[in-house]
Amino acid sequence: METWQELLEEQLAEARGGDTEAQYGVGIKYLNGQGVEQDRAEARRWLQLAADAGHEAAKDKLKRLQGQQQSFEAMLARAKAGATDAQCQVGLMYLKGKGVDRDGNQARNWISKAAKQGNDKAITRLGILYYKGEGGPPDYSRALELFNSVSQGSVLAQYYLGEMYAQGKGVERNHATAIEWYRKAADGGFKRAGGKIINMEEEIRMAERRKLNMARKKQSIEAAEARLAAEQQQVEAARVADAGKRAAIHREKAITRKVTVKKRGQDDPLEKLAGKQWGRNRKQVEYLPSKVTDCEMEKRKLVCFSGLLTRTSGTNTVHYRVKSEVTSADGVFYITYRNLVVDVISIENDEEEVIGYGDETNKGFHIKTGWTQDHKVECRPNQGDKLDCIKDQTHKMVIAGK
Repeated sequence: METWQELLEEQLAEARGGDTEAQYGVGIKYLNGQGVEQDRAEARRWLQLAADAGHEAAKDKLKRLQGQQQSFEAMLARAKAGATDAQCQVGLMYLKGKGVDRDGNQARNWISKAAKQGNDKAITRLGILYYKGEGGPPDYSRALELFNSVSQGSVLAQYYLGEMYAQGKGVERNHATAIEWYRKAADGGFKRAGGKIINMEEEIRMAERRKLNMARKKQSIEAAEARLAAEQQQVEAARVADAGKRAAIHREKAITRKVTVKKRGQDDPLEKLAGKQWGRNRKQVEYLPSKVTDCEMEKRKLVCFSGLLTRTSGTNTVHYRVKSEVTSADGVFYITYRNLVVDVISIENDEEEVIGYGDETNKGFHIKTGWTQDHKVECRPNQGDKLDCIKDQTHKMVIAGK
């Protein structure tokens, strides 16, 4: 995949040759800071070249930029007059580079002015700046203080308190407290928090399975060691009582028993499945044991939960995980899996929109957080550590293990 910088270099060569589409593309990259530091003057220069040559999108973008600049100037005048909502808005416009070049110091400065005057929106926003390290270095202690101060009325502050406790940033990591804050935010209408709650509950269940399985393995090892010690004592006693014959018999039984136990574990199809990493077309399979997925036994099924994965859908970046349950019967693996949408972040860049407090609502989100529909996969072992599979009774595929 090409980087923004590589794409910019390619478009620059074409733009210098007079390609209006490339000139427009270069202008947009300078405007958004893609592959280069944001430079609105340079962006306007390239957009103007394209517009002068008749490029309609460039003409439209220049009009939008002019409107943005006018909006910023009007907002700045109100901010200087002391309006706290305008001060917060100006800070956000500096942060995002809307109507003015990006300036993190100015962003913090203007939002701080509003926060000091008790503007709850600005207090929350300032906490986010400190938490994310936007406009300057992160300061988790300050972020925690700011979020707590408005946590009774701001669902956005509640959400970020959940984030802090979930990730252990500025506080000791605590799943229960994180879920409590996420739930307050979700109950207050911040829909993104719903996926985080489910995700954390699944992490807790996976940790409990892992702990239980480790305890069982430990008990199994201890029991095996105890049996072996007892058998060795029996062999020794037999050797003393009968100079060799009975000892040999007991030794043979002990060896046979050890081999039988080992063989039984190796013959368990789910254990064998869990002992390999499965992939398809050079990609890790998300619903079987692989580098991106952890699996644990639960009774007679294998439960798998992937790490956090990312994909782009339309104008959204989707963060998701995959949970699957695998059973085995008559040599066939039956897999049921579904995606857990943990978070959805809008990446649409609407130049006409004045940045505000929109992410405290569900506005702009076309994909809901939470579980998606189930998918069914049936797999039959093939030669050479491969599985012949069919998904949802329609899509055939081969999955390889190593």
